[in-house]
Amino acid sequence: MEFRVLGPLEVQALGHTLALGGFKQRAVLGLLLLRANQVVATSELLRALWPDEHRPATARKILQNAVSGLRTALARAHGRNAPAQLLTRAPGYVLRLPADSLDVSRFDQRVAEGRAQLEAGRPRRAAELLREALREWRGPVLSDLVEQGIDWPEMARLRQLRLDAMEFRFAAELQCGHHQAVLGELITLTAAEPLRERLQGQLMLALYRCGRQAEALAAFTSLRRTLDEEYGLEPSRELQSLQQRILRHDPGLVLAAPTAQEHLPDLVAAGRAVPTAPVTAVAEPVGSPPGGAPAAGSLPRPAAAPARPATASAAPAGPTAATATATAPERVRRAEADGPTSERRDVAVLLVRASVRPSGGHAVAGAQDALLHDAMSAATESIAAHGGLVVGSLGQVWAALFGLRDDTRSAGPDAVRAALAVRDRLAGRPDLTVSAVVTTGGMLIRRSPKGADSAVSAVGVLLDTARHMLAEVPHGRVYVGGRVVTDTEDRIAYQRVAGGRSTGHGLYEALAPRPRRAPAPGTGHHEREHELTVLTGLLAHSRHRRVPYLLTVLGGPGSGKSRLLTEFAGRAGATDDTLVLRPAFGGPTAPAAALLDAWRAAGRPRTAVSADAALAALVRSVAGPGPDADPLLRAVLAPDGSLPGASAPAGTALGCWARVLPAAARRRPVVLCVDDVHLAPDPVRDWLEALAGSATDAPLLVVACARPELLGQRPMWGVGQHGASTISLASLPEPRRLPADQSAVPPPRERLVVLRPDSSCAQLLAM
Repeated sequence: MEFRVLGPLEVQALGHTLALGGFKQRAVLGLLLLRANQVVATSELLRALWPDEHRPATARKILQNAVSGLRTALARAHGRNAPAQLLTRAPGYVLRLPADSLDVSRFDQRVAEGRAQLEAGRPRRAAELLREALREWRGPVLSDLVEQGIDWPEMARLRQLRLDAMEFRFAAELQCGHHQAVLGELITLTAAEPLRERLQGQLMLALYRCGRQAEALAAFTSLRRTLDEEYGLEPSRELQSLQQRILRHDPGLVLAAPTAQEHLPDLVAAGRAVPTAPVTAVAEPVGSPPGGAPAAGSLPRPAAAPARPATASAAPAGPTAATATATAPERVRRAEADGPTSERRDVAVLLVRASVRPSGGHAVAGAQDALLHDAMSAATESIAAHGGLVVGSLGQVWAALFGLRDDTRSAGPDAVRAALAVRDRLAGRPDLTVSAVVTTGGMLIRRSPKGADSAVSAVGVLLDTARHMLAEVPHGRVYVGGRVVTDTEDRIAYQRVAGGRSTGHGLYEALAPRPRRAPAPGTGHHEREHELTVLTGLLAHSRHRRVPYLLTVLGGPGSGKSRLLTEFAGRAGATDDTLVLRPAFGGPTAPAAALLDAWRAAGRPRTAVSADAALAALVRSVAGPGPDADPLLRAVLAPDGSLPGASAPAGTALGCWARVLPAAARRRPVVLCVDDVHLAPDPVRDWLEALAGSATDAPLLVVACARPELLGQRPMWGVGQHGASTISLASLPEPRRLPADQSAVPPPRERLVVLRPDSSCAQLLAM
């Protein structure tokens, strides 16, 4: 039996993942695992699960039921002789389990061994042990419980231990000369932890050894400014000494004896890493075994020219004549002005793996290389045709990024379509098989000063996620993660597959693209084109800034506000990346039922999940998988009381939707179009104002159309909200009626007026 808390809470027994029950039961197990083999008092468990002011009277009984449920789950997995036992020990409970069955214990053991090897002067073995320790981490500690608001001191302690282990690993890698391999990780980690001086020193050293001494000095300047402005402190003596050594190009900063070249980061679980760019070899202690240090989550930049043999260098590339005489501040300013730029943005990652299937025996290496070259050419063409960019090639795996350009293309759908195109293009080759995986999320993107596509590199844990997913993809298949399905299921057909052990998430197989929907009728010329442009701009603003917005459109009878709303809803929904809801709040239907009808009407046919199933999954993501989600499910999915216990009042149901809609908007932009707000009941108006004012980090645009009497009923409508504005529509002009006989209309007379210098005003008027 194996227990995992370094990531989502998970228990593996006999090759299966145990069902651990609801949120409270999982939280009890999580805290007991964080204090494994220690007695945890009942009072501590109660405080960890409920704040004192919100603790229910039945809290102790709920805790006892959770412990009983956990005992049943553990006994069902292994019987009475289970290696892990949940025992009652005054004044609470203790979970006894072998040390090697808990990922935290394995992590601590490997870190201790790695530190001992580092202190003994064996950095290569230390780096291997520390990498093994860090591989135990699958994400933030108890990440599924953190989403529900759990944050215990033990979790903060483990986060600090992970940072310490990463610092020790970087120290070992730098002693081995692997500065190129760890530079990307150091840049990302120092951006997240800007005040850890040891990390900043390791970044400065890695930058200097890579020939980027100006950036190393800029990192020191940035840290000094932060410490001075926020805390009135100076960097440590060690960092100040390192800065001075960089300024005078101290030879001791560079390892002196060249050896074999560094290995490139390995993105695949098995397979040789083929370097795509020249690599400068660095020094290692005499007698060290050959090997490299895979860098988690970094992609090398592909080179246009073929790889050249590694060249040894005893010092980083020296400065040019122009920079050699420049002072340190001048070099820092030059690095800030001309150096690469970095930004964190949401992208889609596509990993493609090709495998050679020789017929009639083993193929020679040259034939395999030729087949892989053909596969890579086909993959590159398909990726480029769908707006992607190949940023790395390692052996039989190629990595591409989508969403690098600021245009209207949707990264997730394009990445999946590109993967399917590569699969279909190589499907007829009997000597090749291809598999691919697509995932989306945030990454640190680094560009050259000119922003050329050929000078793009990406760093982030998203690459590790994609690598683990790729290990589970069979030949000839394309797998995606759950977030990709949510964003693209209207455009790509999927089916659920078993898997997800390495990532903690479900996997889906992409089958084929769906036909693109035709644009909504009436999306051509419109007499309210200016107002439509304003609405479209607000939607783009809400999507880009990820903020809610309330736009009120006022107009009297005949002003065309309803038609404007219909036209805008059609345009917003025609791009397939925006969910448009049009509930009718002014009719006899209850408000919550109107929202449910609008959701079902907006949901196109799906194969992975139905509209109701998608809504239920969204509700559970908000409330959690436990019994706490049941009241929310009933209020949202059964506002008419068709389910047992679904008798929540309309106000409660609208409150549930106020939690669901922002959650939906965080997955893809949501536009809520409401007509005749002046006829809607007061609770609906209150709800609309609160919805646009309380949602956070959600591109949610509320367009409310009403007659001007709305302001008579609600003089303070939308006043005081940061994201709210109003536009008024004047009545449309009557179309000019022309006589039936167009020939009877005389053409206008044209007069030519010539002005001369001696023309008087009287002469001009006479003309």
